[in-house]
Parts: sequence; structure tokens; C-alpha cells
Amino acid sequence: MARIGLLGGCFNPVHNAHLRLALEVQEQLGLDSIECIPSAVPPHKPGQGMLDFDRRVEFLEAATASLPQVSVNTLEANRPGPSYTIDTLCRLRETRPDDSFWFILGACDLLMVPLWKRGLEIVNYANLAVANRVDDTLDGVIRFMGRTWPEAQRDGASTWRFLDGHQLDFVEIPRLDISSSQVRERWISQRSVYGLVPECIDSLLEQYEHEVATVWKA
Repeated sequence: MARIGLLGGCFNPVHNAHLRLALEVQEQLGLDSIECIPSAVPPHKPGQGMLDFDRRVEFLEAATASLPQVSVNTLEANRPGPSYTIDTLCRLRETRPDDSFWFILGACDLLMVPLWKRGLEIVNYANLAVANRVDDTLDGVIRFMGRTWPEAQRDGASTWRFLDGHQLDFVEIPRLDISSSQVRERWISQRSVYGLVPECIDSLLEQYEHEVATVWKA
């Protein structure tokens, strides 16, 4: 049985904070690997300004090529309609029943889970790895858990256990205030994105300059 972290997102484009998040969760929770799952049709983000799915996958594969514990899962490409987290987790549970999954999200994203499609059900299919981002704190997670999943039992300082055996782990990560929108804005303005994205992504952005500019400036 493998212990696997799942990092979803648009990755438009992948940046260094994505990679640091994946590595921190993998190391701190002792997971066997991390699978990055790019969203094919993001339900809450318009298609305008979004690089083609295959191009985002190409960028992700390049960015993770030197990280043996991180891979790219293109599950979303094979499903019609919007890419909802609950559907992805259900599919993984059906096809890989022997694996244990940790769905990775930021503490700010955790607060929005009740608004997701069947959001409160995701803990029935996977564990949660909740990472602090910028000003997120453990106190905020404690308050959220108390009002949203009061039946979960706190185990130590930063773990909650649900009745079905799944758990939520709060993971402290180094602060890297980087976002894909920030990368896009700087790149469109012809400002350097050095240090924000892996060097290979900087090179790919140059290689596909016309395509990227057409999409991101739309």
C-alpha cells in the first residue's frame, strides 16, 4: 500500500511554490510520492487565459523531471466536463483501492471546501494535508474544524482523525509568496520571472513565446 500526496491545480504555469509545497508535504508526512494533477477544465476559472491542457502538462513534466518523488497524473484529461475534486478522488479510490491518498490544499482553500461540489464528502475518500500559505495559521484550522467537522478528534497539535479512519494533517511550510497569476503578470510585462519558476519553465516560456503571449494576453 502506497502513501501518496495529490496536488491539484491549474498550474498555469507551474512555479517554485508548487514544487516546494509538494516536497514539504512529502517529507513531513513521510509519503512515498506526490502526484500533481492538472485540472483539465477548472470549474471556477474561465478558459480564457488558460494554457492548453497538454502544454501545462508538458511544463509540469519538465519541472518535476529532476524530482523522482514527484510525478504528473493526467487523470483529468480522460473525463468529460468540469474537473471537480470529489470526482477525481472517487475515481482514484475506485481504481486504486489499496493506496492511501493525502489531498493537498492551502488553509485558505480549506475554508472554501463547504462551497465545493460535495465538498464535505472529500474526507470520505482521502486524507487532507493542509498547508499554511502566507498568513494562514493553525488557529484558523482549529476554528474551521470545530464548526465544520466537530466529530473529528484532535490527535496531537496538528492532526485530526475522522470517524472512518481518514485524517487531516496541518503542515507548516516555508513562506514562498508566489502565485501563477503573479508569474503571468510579470511575464506579460516582460519582467524577469527568474527565481519564481524553475529554469526549465523560463526556457519553455521563451520557446513557446508566441503561443503563451496569445493566451495570457487574451
